[in-house]
Amino acid sequence: MPLTGERVSLVRALSTVAVGERRRTARRFLQGLSTEELRYIASYLGACLLESALHSRASTRHQIAGDILQYECCRQGAPLALEAGGGCEHNMILLLEYLSCAQCGAAVKVPAGSA
Repeated sequence: MPLTGERVSLVRALSTVAVGERRRTARRFLQGLSTEELRYIASYLGACLLESALHSRASTRHQIAGDILQYECCRQGAPLALEAGGGCEHNMILLLEYLSCAQCGAAVKVPAGSA
């Protein structure tokens, strides 16, 4: 996958969010993603920052998945209808995997209508 300036910048920025020794794992994971997938992850983290709710809290994988679903509902402005094979669901899964491998504690609740 060719590296563009934007992709390089996104991989670098997103990998620095990872905790300590997890940065290398996060970077390898991120290098396999498309620019659009990287933008989706950056958008989620940006929404967390804009809400001023980025903090480290212990979250289960299930809670993080719920937070991502709530974020996606806010992005679409309506309840989420997951389509079979849809890119939205794919991006949500990639985001969950990134947050898990990076252990960055950035999965926060984004209030309705905020993203």
